[in-house]
Amino acid sequence: MNVAKLYEGHGEQLYRYLVFRLGSAEDAEDVLQECFSRFARYDLRWRLVLDPKAFVFRVARNEANRFLRQKRGRREGEEMILAGAVNGFMAAFVAPEEPSSALLLRAAEGLPPEQKEAVFLKVCDGLTFKEIASVCGVSANTAASRYRYGIEKLREAVGGRS
Repeated sequence: MNVAKLYEGHGEQLYRYLVFRLGSAEDAEDVLQECFSRFARYDLRWRLVLDPKAFVFRVARNEANRFLRQKRGRREGEEMILAGAVNGFMAAFVAPEEPSSALLLRAAEGLPPEQKEAVFLKVCDGLTFKEIASVCGVSANTAASRYRYGIEKLREAVGGRS
């Protein structure tokens, strides 16, 4: 796999996802660089990859988790991984001008971490449930459920029901 093409095809999405996971643009840049260093070393492994998009997101997720453990210490890093990035949704976007967007982003911060991640990957990065499942290490049904529950909680938080 050509790393330049990989960056061109997924770099922006991975960066946004890492800002979401880490809550910091600077940390996301560092981790993204480490991800692409890894991709460059994966020469033969690429032949075994069935879904490159899911694979690069899984590597990014693993690198973000490793970064949190190293930066904050093993115990605190594990807690951050479980809790999700404190300001992840807000940090992943430029501050919205429209009040309804700000309300939605604040509501998303209140979601459980697993639902927040599923919603982010589906809505912001366009991953399929199968890809989300691969990234998060769960079944496609679990990924879909997390997304559905997250969307329902967002609808309730902003006052609308479908």
